[in-house]
Amino acid sequence: MAKRAALIFTVIVYISGLIGMHTSWREWFVSMTPFSLLVSVFVLIQHQPLHTVRTFSWMVGAFMIGYFSEVLGVNTGLLFGDYAYGQALGPKLWSTPLMIGINWLLVTLIVNEVIWRVLPSRTPGFIGIILGAMGCTALDWWIEPGAIQLGYWTWEVGYPPMENYFGWFLVSLIISGAYFRLMTPALRNSSTLVLLGLQLLFFGIIR
Repeated sequence: MAKRAALIFTVIVYISGLIGMHTSWREWFVSMTPFSLLVSVFVLIQHQPLHTVRTFSWMVGAFMIGYFSEVLGVNTGLLFGDYAYGQALGPKLWSTPLMIGINWLLVTLIVNEVIWRVLPSRTPGFIGIILGAMGCTALDWWIEPGAIQLGYWTWEVGYPPMENYFGWFLVSLIISGAYFRLMTPALRNSSTLVLLGLQLLFFGIIR
């Protein structure tokens, strides 16, 4: 019952955000982005069918790998290109919002779980890993226009360069490989399809 209530609350948060983005309260709703990210990750973890040292290690690793790849990227221009973060994602460390690590955890967990959900059970691991990285990169492509409009980040050239997607694929490939090794892909997280749908809906409308 608590899990269902949390998932319903998350849906309400996203729908409220979509509505709020088109009102005079837009800036306040944008400032609540860290809250919606934390709620989403809480629901993901709550619905995770197995909590072990391995799953905990993967989650911490996904956060750290994603976050420090962004620290490298935003401070050197390597991996993703030249960009800078705005204020919408909250407090920063080394010019990088801490919430961006949460975002990497959210995106990589949702996408990899859904990929392994639809793949046949005998699929070789390397195929699932590559598809997971491609899926994460595709979701970033979908999110980019809306994220730029909302002021999450800006690009020096005004739009994401191809370098960004190569960087996303490379970092996602590492995290997806760890997912295959540590997260028991055969287990199902019942919240991922809903959360992926919310991401696609939210940023699709914002686009």
